[in-house]
Amino acid sequence: MNLVVAVDIGGTQIRTAVYEPNDSTPLKLQRVESQALKPGVYERLVKTIEAVWPGREQVTAIGFSSPGPLDPHRGIILATPNIPEWKDFPVRAKLSEHFGVPVHIDNDANLAGLAEWKYGAGRGHHNVLYLTISTGIGGGVIIEDRLLQGYHGLAAEVGHTIIDPDGPLCGCGHRGHVESFSSGPAIARYVNEQLAAGVKSTLQADPNLSARQVADAALQGDALAIAAFARAGEYLGIGVANYLAILDPSIIIFGGGVSRAGDLLFKPFEESLRKNILHPRYLEDLVITRAALGDDAGLLGARALAELRTEGVKIPP
Repeated sequence: MNLVVAVDIGGTQIRTAVYEPNDSTPLKLQRVESQALKPGVYERLVKTIEAVWPGREQVTAIGFSSPGPLDPHRGIILATPNIPEWKDFPVRAKLSEHFGVPVHIDNDANLAGLAEWKYGAGRGHHNVLYLTISTGIGGGVIIEDRLLQGYHGLAAEVGHTIIDPDGPLCGCGHRGHVESFSSGPAIARYVNEQLAAGVKSTLQADPNLSARQVADAALQGDALAIAAFARAGEYLGIGVANYLAILDPSIIIFGGGVSRAGDLLFKPFEESLRKNILHPRYLEDLVITRAALGDDAGLLGARALAELRTEGVKIPP
């Protein structure tokens, strides 16, 4: 039997699962804390994979989803803040040697996009833009049924496109990225800045303020909270107008916790998108929707990558 093992690793959890062909329900699923700030992450990863490894059945490949930046062509984690001990870490070679099967890796946002295209909201579309809006902003792009990875494997870093070179400092250390305006921390930071400047609000200045708290205040009519989401939506619309001019997808899929704010974010986003788009033709028949797979997107994306690479279907080598 041609089984695939999928791995989704992050700063909080390691999730592993084993899948049969044409069945999105795993035969076995394992979830453990990654304890990413402590030594031994790789050893914990191996044990978690071994916990789902089938007995006599045949595993054809492992698919691996990880935070980036990483090099999917060489199978190396370059440097991910979520797992500080993994710097230039050859995870593909190590896992392939240990388990004796091919290992295919990519970053978590790319693979969430791949999963939505194959199993979720993007089914039936050939050109897909996936955006996750959370602590950061990431993306995955499908062009003519092919996952966009790029020459260095670093394509589709949509959250780090510059929309204002004099804008706020992004978590990556550069200024004016979409992420620095429209991510969850960016929304909370803007509220704190306005409160420090004397703007009135039901919210209180708090270094731990979350976008969820801002959304709750906005739903209660707080003017500053509403303005914070309007600002985030406006800049998100500018960014997406740029992406449409480059990619021209038939569907945009939004995932991530901040996207659950709904109209607070997406009404100003759509107004900004219409205002900033190069030509209205880009918006004709364009589907804008929410992600369908939730927390399973990483595992299913890793599974899809492994299966498609095994089949040789339009995935870069």
